[in-house]
Amino acid sequence: MTSLMPSLPPTAGPARAPYLVAVTARATVAARLTEIPALRDGGWPESAPALPRRFLRHADEQTVVGMHAVLAAIATIPEPLKREGHGVIASSCQAGRIAAAQTLVQAKHGGGVTVSTQIVPQGSLHSLAGAVSVGLGMRGPNIGVSGGPNALSEGLLTAFSWLNGSGPAACDTVWLVITGWDDEPALDADGRPTTDPVCRGVALAITCEAAALSVGGQHLTLQFDPPAASRCPPTTTAASLRSLADAVTAHDSSAAPLEWSHHMPWGGTVWLTAATTAHRQEAA
Repeated sequence: MTSLMPSLPPTAGPARAPYLVAVTARATVAARLTEIPALRDGGWPESAPALPRRFLRHADEQTVVGMHAVLAAIATIPEPLKREGHGVIASSCQAGRIAAAQTLVQAKHGGGVTVSTQIVPQGSLHSLAGAVSVGLGMRGPNIGVSGGPNALSEGLLTAFSWLNGSGPAACDTVWLVITGWDDEPALDADGRPTTDPVCRGVALAITCEAAALSVGGQHLTLQFDPPAASRCPPTTTAASLRSLADAVTAHDSSAAPLEWSHHMPWGGTVWLTAATTAHRQEAA
């Protein structure tokens, strides 16, 4: 079986040349837990593709928010987007936890007949990636990665691996969808939430096509083992996802150059920059 997971470059020896990809569409969506039910049947931009009716009815909260982020990103593209061959990477942090807790309580008291048939397809690691791929007709490869506190790092690394690799997972354009809670929902003994935290999703359409890299916009640059990054502590998903969402939404071409960075647990660093800055880094 061919692995779809990223392969890490060696960490020893001299620093490697940076990998550069272009961000062709991006959006972020944030909603409190109590606001998510209203997003299951609508609320996306009118210019976004229409989902099948009640497509998100049984979806996990992070799937709902992540799908809305993808739809919002597609709505920013001036021309119709050809999505058929696009890959989807969904990197979530502890998705499905609420439904899983409630299912375990129900199974304990009522047996297997109380367990919904939706818990596996809608509450698993690959559920978000599958929903985006099926709902929007993206017939390229799709996969869920991480599921834990390093979701942002592992999602970014997988995206760079797909765009700069070969084999069944290689593709020219990848939708990277990163989701997580600002604070994990607190649950009572029955698995019901007792808090109302914010669920956040960021969707990035990224490509390594030369035409996209040669024009203005935003770029992601991955540098393994830069000297400065080796002294920086890794950053985990919750705080970094908030800062990435702020960078994605706050950037304006007339404002100051965009600068966002994320330090990987294994020593690499990813920058999200304006195109001119990214080109300078590539040439350095």
